[in-house]
Amino acid sequence: MVTAVLGAALAVPLVVGGALPAGATSSSYVSPDSCSSLINEGVCISGISVDYTSTTVTLSVTVGRATDPTTDPNWDPANDGNNDTAIAWSIFDGDDTSGDWLALDYDVDNSTGPPTFTGGVGTFSASAPTCAGPGSVTATFDVSADTYGLSFPASCISNPSSISVVAGWLYDDDGTQVEAPIEPSNQTACCTVTPDSATPPTTTTPPTTTTPPVSSSGHGYWLVGADGGIFSFGGALFHGSMGGTKLNRPIVGIVSTPDHGGYWLDASDGGVFAFGDTTYYGSLPGLGYAPAGTSGAGKHLSAPIVGMVPTDDDQGYFMVGADGGVFTFGDAKFEGSCPQIGGCTGTAVAVMPDASGNGYWLVTSTGNVYNFGDAPDLGQAPPEFILVTSAVRTPDGQGYWLLYANGAIVPFGDASSFGSPKGAFGATDPATAIIATASGDGYWVAGANGDVDQYGDAPALGNLLGTKLAGRIIAGTGW
Repeated sequence: MVTAVLGAALAVPLVVGGALPAGATSSSYVSPDSCSSLINEGVCISGISVDYTSTTVTLSVTVGRATDPTTDPNWDPANDGNNDTAIAWSIFDGDDTSGDWLALDYDVDNSTGPPTFTGGVGTFSASAPTCAGPGSVTATFDVSADTYGLSFPASCISNPSSISVVAGWLYDDDGTQVEAPIEPSNQTACCTVTPDSATPPTTTTPPTTTTPPVSSSGHGYWLVGADGGIFSFGGALFHGSMGGTKLNRPIVGIVSTPDHGGYWLDASDGGVFAFGDTTYYGSLPGLGYAPAGTSGAGKHLSAPIVGMVPTDDDQGYFMVGADGGVFTFGDAKFEGSCPQIGGCTGTAVAVMPDASGNGYWLVTSTGNVYNFGDAPDLGQAPPEFILVTSAVRTPDGQGYWLLYANGAIVPFGDASSFGSPKGAFGATDPATAIIATASGDGYWVAGANGDVDQYGDAPALGNLLGTKLAGRIIAGTGW
């Protein structure tokens, strides 16, 4: 069995990968990694699903290089002193503040006869609950679907109010283990799930100290602080936050789903935090990237992440690094980046997909706009002594606005000018977010101190002036 080896290694991605959707009996995650034969010899996890009822926990993974372990002689038998071929799940009990990890694994044992699955529950803490013997665990596989699964009584883990899962696997090819030890690219974090009989965990931070009035026009917006605190205004509902939670790196952005039923937060290390009806499509820590500026072996980001934006169909998202590097998840299509073209002038501050979904604009602090894919060249701002801090496209994807730190706004394409708070923001409280209305006939401008100004058809929905903030407002989104 490989449980003792996998437990410590698998603990890392869930912690650094960020929080994932909560509040459901079942959930799943599909990796953007295509399990190419060039990646870890095709050994990877392309998807995880979790079903957690009041009585049973069922886990499943879809893998690359799937095979029938009872017929493939290259699957190494268990307990023979060599490397095992195995799939393992590590489960984090949401009720356990000490962070105990449980791990389930199975491998193929043909040491006593025909190959059979063996399953069991192991622990990495003396206080963690456990099931006695492999008889409590049912292991299955479906070669045609490339899936492997486990099912066990929820009482094995004392029926916690939520669980989070990480899966990884080792493949022993005729005595030579493909992945030893397991690397981040060969393991994947999945969902925070609550059982059908449990009450979803409460959030650590309320949306605001005072609830702004709901707008009769149906407008709303969220502001997010660097600490992960979320502030809701107008028709925007609070779906949770990272406020009060210790973060590996500060939050740098927020984007919402098209129906406004949820939002993602992203951190400077590329971690993604999903709330409401969002779908988690992956994160950079989950793909094995360490934060920029850190040391050690493995892959490292060359620059911090500065922003994120979803695709138009809500089936993926883009992230952009300060160096103009672009990272795609889900159905987001990579069409180029600053490092790929030899570098861009200024520090990247935003990425915006065009109307087709086959291109995007990358905006830098100097006002330069770089178009990739089929995104048209709509122009860029002349050089200024004031830095650009944010940008947002028009709802139809045919234009965009650039926001400067002093509140100045410059439109391009079909974006119209509705005025700006130029001069109202400064070095100590720069303008940090511009949020377009659903019609494209107005926008809000938010500052680091929580001030919000509205223009065009954007109604006044409130601001955070006078509110003690745990972190400066760094981004916003709305309609």
